[in-house]
Amino acid sequence: MTSYTVHTYTAAERGLFVNSYLLESADAVVLVDAGLLVPDARALKARIDALGKPLAAAFVTHAHPDHFNGLPFVVPADVPVYSTADVAATIAAIAEPKRAQWSPVYGADWPAEHRVPERTVGDGDTVEAGGIAFTVHAVGAAESHADSYLLAGGNAFIGDLAFHGVHPYTADGHTGAWLSTLDDLTDRLAGTLLHPGHGRPGTTAILADQRRYLLMYREAVQRLAAGAPTLTDEAKAELTALMTSFLPSAPLEWMIALGADAVAAELTGVPA
Repeated sequence: MTSYTVHTYTAAERGLFVNSYLLESADAVVLVDAGLLVPDARALKARIDALGKPLAAAFVTHAHPDHFNGLPFVVPADVPVYSTADVAATIAAIAEPKRAQWSPVYGADWPAEHRVPERTVGDGDTVEAGGIAFTVHAVGAAESHADSYLLAGGNAFIGDLAFHGVHPYTADGHTGAWLSTLDDLTDRLAGTLLHPGHGRPGTTAILADQRRYLLMYREAVQRLAAGAPTLTDEAKAELTALMTSFLPSAPLEWMIALGADAVAAELTGVPA
């Protein structure tokens, strides 16, 4: 197998500290995930250019804007972008609604266009790019409406299937399925180095930490919602205090309250 070096570009707080990974082989570079905002996408492009090798391909792990928004600014039109079919379909469905939701917050830093991955691959398919063999595994709904992860040698690029030392996004309301996925991946990814979408690389202990967080979050939401599909503002404040004490000094604590209603609806069986 071709050897390669993993470079990480991490966005600033405004870009949600999201990681983009550059896999540099002898002759090319492959991108995994493309960031959220225009300034970070341009910085990521400069990082690729500085390596002095052509970009052979890009992969998108899942259907959240902080992983696909930067594609038009980073990946030339003649370079293929790969994802699973459900990731591509979900990006096509949500990109415009997400732009309408978040452009008022981010202004011109939110991209005015998007790119849907045009090369779709099935679960277990292998793609060679830049001399590197990537095996793509579809997960379905977990942290997002459509998740996947990539294996390349001893490295696993897991998107947001586990956040490492960062408060996670739960607002898509699939925490039950997410927990099941974490259980399944613990054995599958044993012995690999996990590269998360947010936070530092680590072992499968990252998955166990994420599982504990979700169990605590779900129990707290269920108690505070008391059977309702939403939480009051006071309950959300209590939830935030509880989870910040559970994961002290972790960034993106505003995510805690953001996902509370979606998880309450999930737990009560009421569509969000």
